Amino acid sequence: MDLSKDIYKNLWFPFTCSKDIDAFLPRIIERGEGVYVFDTSNTRYLDAIGSWWVSILGHCHPRINAALKNQLEKLEHVLMAGFVSPPALQLSHELVSILPSGLSRIFYSDDGSTAVEAALKMSLQYWKNKGEKRTHFIGLKGGYHGDTLGAMSVGNIPDYHELFHESFRANICADSPYCYRCPAGKSPGTCNAECMESLETILKNQGESVAACIFEPMVQGAGGMRVYPAKVLTRLFAACSKYDVLTIADEVAVGFGRTGKLFACEHAGLTPDIMCLAKGLTSGYIPMAATAAKEKVYEQFCGDFLAGKELSHGHSFTGNPLGAAIACETIAILKEQNIPRSLEKKTGYFTRCLHTFDEIECVGDIRSIGMIGAIELVENRNTKKPFAKELRVPFRIAQRAIDKGVIIRPLGNVLYFVPAYIITEEQIAFMMEMTKESIREIVS
Repeated sequence: MDLSKDIYKNLWFPFTCSKDIDAFLPRIIERGEGVYVFDTSNTRYLDAIGSWWVSILGHCHPRINAALKNQLEKLEHVLMAGFVSPPALQLSHELVSILPSGLSRIFYSDDGSTAVEAALKMSLQYWKNKGEKRTHFIGLKGGYHGDTLGAMSVGNIPDYHELFHESFRANICADSPYCYRCPAGKSPGTCNAECMESLETILKNQGESVAACIFEPMVQGAGGMRVYPAKVLTRLFAACSKYDVLTIADEVAVGFGRTGKLFACEHAGLTPDIMCLAKGLTSGYIPMAATAAKEKVYEQFCGDFLAGKELSHGHSFTGNPLGAAIACETIAILKEQNIPRSLEKKTGYFTRCLHTFDEIECVGDIRSIGMIGAIELVENRNTKKPFAKELRVPFRIAQRAIDKGVIIRPLGNVLYFVPAYIITEEQIAFMMEMTKESIREIVS
């Protein structure tokens, strides 16, 4: 295969500067095995970010491969309106069996963005069907919920959302639970989640017009892997309950064991009204998502044809049998291997390795939860001054790490690790050491 830059001339890469394609030719990956992917020259790379956080059980898992092949011999797709495939039906029961208690209705879509879109539409129509006009949403600063227009309207990362907020309504934003740069000037060890005071103020003043509050529980992902304590969730849920506002937990990135609990909301022992799921749902094999809702939400959509209460929303590939079969097998593996409890020893080692980055002067903050690890790079530790954007320090570090056989990708000034759960301690050590070498070589 021709590997010159001309081969890429018909592709439009996501989140990629066009000139970077010339300077750093995208590697063509033709196969995967476990935590590794291999390019056309058979060079091996450790996938430290789970290919955008989706590969929770590794590449080409033999059991998931078998589940996919088995379903391929039966049915590839059928519309889910008046019909349903056995895997889609089974998956609804499997999900309810592991979700936090109270989430009893499953609506399928295609990916994280569409799971959020469904949640937003459910929330708006929920209030309309109840006879109330509530048309606003509250998100958190630094929040990311996808790239479709509705999802972007509740996100708040300037580089991603600012342009589109000019044309499509930006909803209300409360402060971020960003512990390293706390908006309330507190420390996570001794605070009372004062970062949520802004949410409480918004709800006090505008609660009657708010349909729902959407948030990423325990970790704000694309905002820079901002890990925060469970007491933030406790205060958020309490505020929303006080003002009768629906809660939407965006667990697209953190669901299915990533944070040390099967679902991140479990850290606070609380169940949202609606939960969005994707990424790890199919172990990264096929795009599929689910929006789970409490029965109280579903009940507002019940009635006969003339009532006109049904949710007029769906996708061509809703409930796809191939994706559903894979998701059922993924859940079966998670149950049999007792994930995430069985990962506790490994996550302890992962965390200890991550904290060795403290020896590097430009590492300002180290944060982790479960099998998520992140380091925030700064020019000055004392002032927390970030590196100038034009220096592209994290990007250059990531490119150097790829040359060393480790796939990482920065989020602003943050480098992060979300490997597949099957990673070994030896592979964790290699992943961390190559990243440290890359930081030292670039920053020095």
